[in-house]
Amino acid sequence: MIDVEPTLTPFGIEGPGTFQTTEKFDADCMHQIEDCINWLSPKTTQPKINRKVTSYAIKHIIEREMKTYVSNGCLIAAVFHLGIPYEVITGSPNIHIAIGTKELYKNDPGHKHLIHGKF
Repeated sequence: MIDVEPTLTPFGIEGPGTFQTTEKFDADCMHQIEDCINWLSPKTTQPKINRKVTSYAIKHIIEREMKTYVSNGCLIAAVFHLGIPYEVITGSPNIHIAIGTKELYKNDPGHKHLIHGKF
């Protein structure tokens, strides 16, 4: 995972304009990455990058559905591992990925648009 994005930390992708940390991936992070891989694996990717939802928002979807904590960087590491197309958001620790909004939120019990049937 680090070979793909050398500035990846559990916080996310570090760079100009982002929070800098010395935090490293530990055993707990490896479990979080595994949870994210399990959650992302059945999702259908799409040809275009979805710029409506960030990795930070996706991590919260996973947390609600799996009822466990997931760091932004662990989600990003899972995206890299699975080869899901992504785009780094300049000046942000987050990424956008090629999975549609409906696909991401379809099982999310806490998403307001799901309650109203709109996206």
